[in-house]
Amino acid sequence: MKHITFILISVVLFSCQGSVQKDTSNDSSSSLPPIGGVKDKHGCLVSAGYTWSKIKEECIRPWEGTITMNVTDTSTNFETAAFVLMDSLKQKAELFINEEEESILLDSIAPHLYANNNYKLIEENHCWSLIHQEEVLYEEKK
Repeated sequence: MKHITFILISVVLFSCQGSVQKDTSNDSSSSLPPIGGVKDKHGCLVSAGYTWSKIKEECIRPWEGTITMNVTDTSTNFETAAFVLMDSLKQKAELFINEEEESILLDSIAPHLYANNNYKLIEENHCWSLIHQEEVLYEEKK
């Protein structure tokens, strides 16, 4: 009987120690980078393909819900696509291209034409083209 009582008391004592929670507030693992990679200055998870959209003012994946245009000269460019996002009022277009570090905003100049000092985005025959210094860099294929 003494052995059974001793075993029961031991089980109770040791099981209580298992429920003690460790204080992790001072744990050095909290200084590790977030799972999935580093975030950019806007908090977008770059390794998951997110980038900041100036039009939407949130992190987006440029290839989702945008116009996709293919590069016209594959001999000088490893990127194969550019992406265009337009605001709901079609007053601005946002370009996501490899040639620039962050997206570029273009203003609506006329129906089917957006431009800034460096780029021109034009729609002809229901397909968009991106022009830089009179050279077509990207074209939409339908």
